[in-house]
Amino acid sequence: MSLLDTLVTRASGALERRTSRRGFLARSAVVGSALAVAPVGYVLKPQSAYAAVCGIDAACTSGYTVFCATINGGVNRCPPGSLVGGWWKSDGSGYCCGGARYYVDCHSYCSCGCGGRATFCGEGCRDCSCGCGPAGQCDRRRVCCNEFRYGQCTQDVRCTGPVWCRVVTCTPPWRIPAWDCSTTSATDQRTGSHSAPALEDCTPVGRHHTALGGPGGVLGEARTPELSTPARDGRYQHFDAGSIYTSAASGTHEVHGLIRDAWARTGWEAGVLGYPVTDETATPDGRGRFNHFQRGSIHWSPETGAHEVHGAIRETWRALGWEAGLCGYPVTDELATPDGRGRYNHFAGTGGSSIYWTERTGAHAVHGELRDAWERLGWEAGPLGYPTTDELVTPDGRGRCNHFEGSGGSSVYWSPGTGAHAVLGAVRQAWAASGWEAGPLGYPTGGERPDGPDRVRQRFQRGEALLTPSTGRVTLTPTP
Repeated sequence: MSLLDTLVTRASGALERRTSRRGFLARSAVVGSALAVAPVGYVLKPQSAYAAVCGIDAACTSGYTVFCATINGGVNRCPPGSLVGGWWKSDGSGYCCGGARYYVDCHSYCSCGCGGRATFCGEGCRDCSCGCGPAGQCDRRRVCCNEFRYGQCTQDVRCTGPVWCRVVTCTPPWRIPAWDCSTTSATDQRTGSHSAPALEDCTPVGRHHTALGGPGGVLGEARTPELSTPARDGRYQHFDAGSIYTSAASGTHEVHGLIRDAWARTGWEAGVLGYPVTDETATPDGRGRFNHFQRGSIHWSPETGAHEVHGAIRETWRALGWEAGLCGYPVTDELATPDGRGRYNHFAGTGGSSIYWTERTGAHAVHGELRDAWERLGWEAGPLGYPTTDELVTPDGRGRCNHFEGSGGSSVYWSPGTGAHAVLGAVRQAWAASGWEAGPLGYPTGGERPDGPDRVRQRFQRGEALLTPSTGRVTLTPTP
């Protein structure tokens, strides 16, 4: 047996007679890695392995280490310039809703090595200085003082500074890739009641973060403490890769990535969409992602980016099959029309799609070549005005059409052989009276064209219409 082994055994035996610490060591698989890093310090300074907050041993003189949230603006994560050195757990913690709570030591890096010190560098090489937690808070434990390391994490770094502060989590540390921890376990039930005002684990936000994998999940580590929303009707917390929002009306849901960025542009929960009512979810086609909100949705795909759709336009889009329908994914947020009367979203449907809304006409979709013909005539500012129907199939099954609000009525009709053309006002009325495309003229093959000082001509498959604007008279002439 080596001198070190003898020292450890004797010191542990002495501690066993005076404290339950030896029992803790005997029951913990962490002994191997903890003793490998700092065997003498681990045995001779057992108090440095624990942290306590508001409650017993609350003073800096107690020897325990402060929680990171106390000195890090309420954020429960290791400070910049530190590394995760090891962990232990407390089973049945009320802070983790009855599950295990994990305590994680954050150590300062050493900028100039340990020199003759085997494990810990001198104070001049550290990113933190030994001191106490902030005055006026119950968690006034020691900061960057305790030279102790459990050793299950970041084992490739042997020389560190002391324990800077401690993070707590309901997620097993070995499931958090960035922390690089082993599963070697330690348990200390005496730390189960330790907490700080900024640490809230068993809340809707905390439970959801844990269910998503905690710091090792899609959202990563906390960037802010859990906070009240400005209207104080909900709570939220921001993380490295997203956010969790909760309210009584919406439940608790996460938003991340480009969808979160798009939601932020709308004003977060105070904007037009309100709180999220789903987590981010894959679309049925597997190409995109979406979140639903109280008053709308944001859909994303690699080709279109993330855009919001809400209100009556969203209801029309939903009725048409969401992104799987003719419209496809949105390529704009909802926008105001230049005349201020309406609203619209453009979509990525084949040939282009749009849904336009006014209070008078409702929300209707226009697609492909019908939309192109409407665009050529000036969109809603042209003679067609706003759409009053979605795209319709003609009775003969060969064509498609949209009706619009233009003066006297207006429509755009399409068939494979004729393309898409508008029929307006008096000509449309006469053509409708003759039986639309099923009548003697068939589908339009062009738009209205001036033909003299007081005459307008429009050609159809089997004839033409002649309009005298001064009188409004229309003559339909089928081809013999």
